[in-house]
Amino acid sequence: MVIPLERQTLSIALPVYNGANFLREALDSILAQDFARFEVVVSDNASTDETPRILEEFARKDARIRVFRTEEFLPQQDNVNRAVDLCSGEWVKLFCHDDLMKPDCLKIINDTICSSCPETVGLISNGEAWLFENGYVDERRLDGRPTVEQYHGRELVLQMLKGKNKRGLPALTTATVRKTAWNASRKFNRDFIHFDVFLWIELLLHWDYVCVNQPITINRIHSAQVAASARKSCRSIHESRQFYRWFIQNYHAELNAGWLIRAKTWARWVATAGTLIATKILRKDFAGACAIVSEVPPHCFVMLSFFIARTLFREGHKLKSLRRHVPVSLIYPE
Repeated sequence: MVIPLERQTLSIALPVYNGANFLREALDSILAQDFARFEVVVSDNASTDETPRILEEFARKDARIRVFRTEEFLPQQDNVNRAVDLCSGEWVKLFCHDDLMKPDCLKIINDTICSSCPETVGLISNGEAWLFENGYVDERRLDGRPTVEQYHGRELVLQMLKGKNKRGLPALTTATVRKTAWNASRKFNRDFIHFDVFLWIELLLHWDYVCVNQPITINRIHSAQVAASARKSCRSIHESRQFYRWFIQNYHAELNAGWLIRAKTWARWVATAGTLIATKILRKDFAGACAIVSEVPPHCFVMLSFFIARTLFREGHKLKSLRRHVPVSLIYPE
């Protein structure tokens, strides 16, 4: 069943901890939306800076902002889970306190829900622009007109495991999840720094996926991001190795995955290592690149070389335009 346009209310789940640096801008961008039927559910994770005062100010100004505070600090993943659980809408737009929405963001998501999301769809992604610390915004312009594309979830996962999927899965700010699908899932796992993507992979075994190929949110690229902190260590490699081996061991029969897909899935962590090494090389951090290489067994070096070269090629294409406006150290902050 497609929900009628006039009855649709979106929830925005906004977890925050000591977010006074960017929180005002994020909330202002939400309140400036063309679409008005939404609630903002904030889970304040025992913040000790000006965050509680800012939230109180905005909640007084607009009744659609609902603030819930934890008295004890929670792991990040638990606080995000809490924010989504507290939402009352059937669809929840996840959001981060350091990111921004374009004025038509919620309207486009709502229109997509009402026109392109039958009951089988559990997850929506959207395109994003990038805001760098020097103030430059890369709009991530698309080739051709914006489109909405629907994918069979399980088939998309299979294509991803084969290495043939170019669509990718959303991060937090680019994800909108159906609450029914969320409630049926295991929710975000506190053991993983990449908890969002790992959950979406599991969720899409049972739900379909819609992509809005239009940059309607703005991702602020800065050194305090989870992605930036992940580049400083080998945690992404170890997590990738742990998750994908567990995943294919538990779901290969359900996916009807043959030996080749199982082997590729077991080796996905090498691709993660290759991406991190290539990023270090682009930053001219050769010592850091060598440190990651030392984490990879010698028998994987041929495969590792392929993934390093592939990432350098892909990132080189991206850097062609960005380098004129943003130094590499701000493109890949650590």
